[in-house]
Amino acid sequence: MDIIQTTDEKELLRRLQEGNEFAFKALYEIYAPRLTMKLLQLLRSEELAEDILQDLFIKIWEVRHSINPELSFGALVFKMAANLSKNVYRRSVYDQLMRKQINADDSHNPIEESLNQSEAKELLYAALNKLTPRQREVYTMHKIDGLSYQEISSRLNISASAINHHIQEANKQLRNILRSNYIYLFAILVPVFFEK
Repeated sequence: MDIIQTTDEKELLRRLQEGNEFAFKALYEIYAPRLTMKLLQLLRSEELAEDILQDLFIKIWEVRHSINPELSFGALVFKMAANLSKNVYRRSVYDQLMRKQINADDSHNPIEESLNQSEAKELLYAALNKLTPRQREVYTMHKIDGLSYQEISSRLNISASAINHHIQEANKQLRNILRSNYIYLFAILVPVFFEK
């Protein structure tokens, strides 16, 4: 891989600010391999590394107007990758703690648990029904059925960036819809999603 000169990178960043897709693709091709290696070191998961890489470059595109071409783009993307990785790690630790807390509950009541899970599923499916059909389909395949982006892409014939966009939008809408019931749902659905 050719090492890009600083002046060339600055020009790519200026073009990126103008919405130039070629510049975006060039920056992706320059930084994606190194970012992927770093993400794999941090996360030890190829799928998580792919997800974060997609999220990172979607974010770069969204904030392209505020990127300063005079500052190091490499420093920016590596810092973003580290922050996104920390967020994933924190969520993972929190999920594990919640599962342990739920599983450690000595007052196990199968009838109450079944009713709670049933109510939670109803709330979730009602919220999912408020998404667009494609968002619901992609979200369900990835988050509930556990399919990878590659599997979804081959089944639906859509790109990984489109899949990521649908999941991001679905997450935003579901957070808004379920905000008042979020803690309740989280506590109940953790076992539901892990019982498969």
